[in-house]
Formats: sequence, C-alpha cells, structure tokens
Amino acid sequence: MKKILSFIIESIFWLQLFFTPVIIGGLTGIFVYIANENFLWLSVAILSVSMVLGFFYAERIRKKYGTSRYLSKGMSTPDIWPDEYPEEIEAREKDQQLKTAREKEHES
Repeated sequence: MKKILSFIIESIFWLQLFFTPVIIGGLTGIFVYIANENFLWLSVAILSVSMVLGFFYAERIRKKYGTSRYLSKGMSTPDIWPDEYPEEIEAREKDQQLKTAREKEHES
C-alpha cells in the first residue's frame, strides 16, 4: 500500500513539473493564434516543443533529485526549518573548507 501511495504522489508531482512549461507554451501559442489565425501551425509547434521540454524537464528532475523532494523545497517554510536536509549542510561545509584550504595554498 505504501508503494502504491508513493507512486501516486510521485506521479502527481511529475505531472506538475511536466505541465509547467506546457502551460507557458500553450498560453504563448494561444496568444500567437489570437494575434493572427494564419499562424495555427506556429501555435501547434510551440505547444509541441513545450511538451517535449516539459517531458525532459520532469524526467531530469525525477532522476536527479526526485520529484517530491524537489517540489517540497519550494513548498517548505525555511523560517521554521532552515536546515531541512543535513547532507546539503555537510556539502556546504565541505565546500567552505575546500575554499579556505585553496586560499591558504594561494597565500603561501
């Protein structure tokens, strides 16, 4: 049951990521079509390109971060939970340590 629920949630978030560029491209296509009805082909092309971009964008986010984790960062309240992901804090600390070590090497 937990896997089914997780799959449904991930699918909903994937669709949110997919439809973001599709809606932008669709609205652009509608405005192009309204401006000149002879450009129906251009409107369809814009919508098609935005659908392809939406697919690749959603898949990239899913593979790199995970859809629920990626979207939860935007939905979170950093004032309450500023250190939500400890591994990111550790990565920032390591970057800072490397940066200070490089600066010491350049000074020598």
